[in-house]
Amino acid sequence: MKSIGYLLAALLVPGALHAEDDIPLLRPEERQAVDQQADEFNNAVMPALTDAAKSTVRVWSGTRRMSYGTVVGDGSKILTKWSEVARTPGNLRVEAAGAELRAVKLAGVYEDEDLALLEIQGRPLVPVKWTFEQPRLGSFMIAPQPDGRPAAFGVVSVPERNLRDTDQSFLGVIGTPGFAGPGVKIKAIAEGSGAAAAGLKPGSVILRVGERPISGLLELRNALTGVQPGEKISLLVDSGGAKDRVEVLLGNRPKLPQFSGDRLQQMERMGGPISDVRDSFTHAIQTDMRPKPNQIGGPVVDLKGRAIGITMARADRTRSFVMPAAAVAELLKKPAGDPTIAQVRQADEDARVPTRGAAPQGRTMPGGEERMRRHLSDMRRLMEYMQEEMQGLEEQR
Repeated sequence: MKSIGYLLAALLVPGALHAEDDIPLLRPEERQAVDQQADEFNNAVMPALTDAAKSTVRVWSGTRRMSYGTVVGDGSKILTKWSEVARTPGNLRVEAAGAELRAVKLAGVYEDEDLALLEIQGRPLVPVKWTFEQPRLGSFMIAPQPDGRPAAFGVVSVPERNLRDTDQSFLGVIGTPGFAGPGVKIKAIAEGSGAAAAGLKPGSVILRVGERPISGLLELRNALTGVQPGEKISLLVDSGGAKDRVEVLLGNRPKLPQFSGDRLQQMERMGGPISDVRDSFTHAIQTDMRPKPNQIGGPVVDLKGRAIGITMARADRTRSFVMPAAAVAELLKKPAGDPTIAQVRQADEDARVPTRGAAPQGRTMPGGEERMRRHLSDMRRLMEYMQEEMQGLEEQR
């Protein structure tokens, strides 16, 4: 009975709808018990999925399922995952529940959010009805399949935020690793940054941001969370024993080339396949639901069946991203980009992806400080991942 109880608890891990997906080597009686509970859970939540499922479609190219899609507007358009359909943008068709495959054409692309707009040929489908109420932290969300069954479920892990590095505030300070004293000792200043304009120098120590004491590099970063580019902050700086208040105008974080390490990619891929494009969204709710990459692009509902957003990406074993409904509605007010140009740009990016262990074509791998700066974005993601894992371990104690 203890074994069965453990398996039933494992069943409730978000996204685990079937025993065979997550629990290997089950005895026949254990598999029967877990499958029964899975069926009961699916049957319990299916009434909440009825309306949104009518606005959920599967997107096909030939015999290959590319993604899910959400019927929007007057029912003549479908929003789906651009990087998935961009692989074979010709001969696209969509499948709604109980209906034959319908031809669609690529009408436009929202490259910044990795979304594509498809136009339905013939009669319109049932458009989704949004609710613009923001889901609360810890609230339940479910992604339906077109037939009304759940594709994935989970809870809100992090409320809506901007994941794009270049939209984040940038101080322009590189700290000295291993500095033992209070504060952050400046090792270098980024050229053209707010810190450089304010006259900060290497060797000085940042002691406070506003009235908040700074104990290290992580604390300095946390102190800047929520502060937007273009805003000013007050720093208490110790320069050779003289303490002064310095006003710094924050800029935008520069766009740096990505040189993702194998370790980060391996950690992200633990637990199953992930989306190729899974970061840099401007409006993203983080959740622990686990849809498959070819199930991205469909609507997400709360327990009342209200459509609260669409799935954007499966990021790793513990994270997926959802664009909230209000952000989707605002996006659709903007004209979509030319898909022909977007396809060329996608191909250019693919051509620049280096092979494992090789430097990018036409570019040598930098060394020293420059290389460290180029790795900052990946290091940030790795730190966030490790912090989430540590928090999960603490909660299990």
